[in-house]
Amino acid sequence: TVRIWDSSTGSLVHTLEGHTYTVSSVKWSPDGKQIVSGSYDNTIRVWDALNFTFVRKFDDIHTVMSVGWSPDGQQIVSGGYDKVIRIWDALTNMPELTLES
Repeated sequence: TVRIWDSSTGSLVHTLEGHTYTVSSVKWSPDGKQIVSGSYDNTIRVWDALNFTFVRKFDDIHTVMSVGWSPDGQQIVSGGYDKVIRIWDALTNMPELTLES
């Protein structure tokens, strides 16, 4: 579960449900229109930040520990428990590059 809070009042704005295990990382897109979340359930989820709806899911191979956006918002990066960094096309859900340690 991802919870969106109003930083000025401290009140809960919205809850994004869909992950089936602990959410490890959440980031806003550079344009503020989307949110990406990564989870121990081996998925990355993209959410519409304007109406708080689910947009798409990326299936990773291992536990997702961290997620982020490229500066232009065209790619999503994930780091996993498997010590692998993956760069994904944000629109097609396809991995573009895998970097292993």
